[in-house]
Amino acid sequence: MPGNVTQDLAQLARARGWLERIAFLADGRAWTYAEVFDGAARAASGYRSAGLSRGDRVLLALPDSVEMVWSVLGAWQAGLVGVPVNVQMSGVDLTRAVETVEPALAVIDPDTAGQLELPGLAPAIKVATLVAGEPDPDFAEGGDAPALAVFTSGTTGAPKLCFFLHSNLAAPPGSNGSGRTAVGLSVSRMYFLGGLHFSVLTTLATGRTAVLSRTRATPAAAIDLIHRHQVTDLFAQPSFLARMLLEPGHAETFGRLREVSSAGEVLSLRLREQLVPILGNRLVNNYGATEIGVISMGRTAAYRAPSAVGPAVPGRPVRIVDADGRPMPAGRQGELHVYADFASRGVARGSLGPDQVTDTWWPTGDLASLDDDGVLHVHGRLDDVEVIGGQNVVPGEVERLLERHPRVLEAAVSSVRRPAGDTSLRAYVVTIPDDDEAPGGAQDAALDAELIALARSRLSWYKVPQDVVRLDALPRNANGKILRRQLRAAGGQFV
Repeated sequence: MPGNVTQDLAQLARARGWLERIAFLADGRAWTYAEVFDGAARAASGYRSAGLSRGDRVLLALPDSVEMVWSVLGAWQAGLVGVPVNVQMSGVDLTRAVETVEPALAVIDPDTAGQLELPGLAPAIKVATLVAGEPDPDFAEGGDAPALAVFTSGTTGAPKLCFFLHSNLAAPPGSNGSGRTAVGLSVSRMYFLGGLHFSVLTTLATGRTAVLSRTRATPAAAIDLIHRHQVTDLFAQPSFLARMLLEPGHAETFGRLREVSSAGEVLSLRLREQLVPILGNRLVNNYGATEIGVISMGRTAAYRAPSAVGPAVPGRPVRIVDADGRPMPAGRQGELHVYADFASRGVARGSLGPDQVTDTWWPTGDLASLDDDGVLHVHGRLDDVEVIGGQNVVPGEVERLLERHPRVLEAAVSSVRRPAGDTSLRAYVVTIPDDDEAPGGAQDAALDAELIALARSRLSWYKVPQDVVRLDALPRNANGKILRRQLRAAGGQFV
């Protein structure tokens, strides 16, 4: 039976001689592997002193920091379930997260202490108090015991909790960055499965160093961190990479990196065309789901089609099926199913989990296809499909076309019910700033006309947006995915 995750990682570091190696760069100092596991043991001691029992859930209301690392590793060491949450949510949303998790304890720091409405929901402990005691050398049994719960992205409804066992937690397939010279930086935060894997699990499993940013990094801040800490591996959402391209000196910054991993949303055609000339084979496109982890990954420069991700990762066969569940031939679009050794079904309350299925074909809800070479192409969400004039429209097809315009940074489309009762598409675009353009002027109208004409020249009539709305930013969740339900809900307000 696989062991306790924290114990396995500590033993690996000891066996490989990594204990004096730098594991994390955070808060102006370097933290060694020895200090990381010492802090985890002190956190485990703090949890046990608080009277927690194996299997209890611990809400980790902490920013990305070495204290967060200690708290999650210590929870695993003590046999608890760590539940990282987004501390930059509103107080109302944080309180709702507490109600969903139903924790036995909440770990907080000075920045989050005043944001949570905890009375009657859960006792709280400051992280400084949690790690103030002597290290506890004991490790709870791992294996099939629950270790982690993370929230789904919430793009299609209320976020749910997905539980993972000790036996589920390992560095993602194809993880890079091993060795003393590797330094990683993740823009995705630790309350997401991908961010936690990249910053903590992959770091500690490969012996590299990771940079932690207590505040959410802006593109300018990320560039500063890359230069200051000689970062070699970057993990970021495509929308974040697009905004990095607007920063002065971005080409020189990207030139420093050994690998850039894109994940969390579709990598648009426009962004591919901008990044591939700079990064070449160093740009890796990742596709996966919170419930099962990584599904496919590939070197973007190897594929011409903007929908191409790469082959399925080893041990994760995929198939495309129609509405009746029948396999579809190469090149045909349908729902993507993944054969997974485990899948974590989200639950509405912490006390209901974990809810896992094993050795199953998992329906992703994504519209996809496989080409003759076995490369996976992802076209969008099935529940994103709009019906216009009785015809199905995949928003991604329209969005990729609009993003080819040199003035469009990013685009989204959704259906809008018009005053006459008919339904048509509306395009929402974020444009690249033009110092000579006055908002709402003739140039705005000219660009809108160009975009509609572009769509009309390439697409069937029912796929052509009827109008265009400018936004400062598309509504996205914390991991960068477009919140289409917000566009649909607010569509009538943009007139």
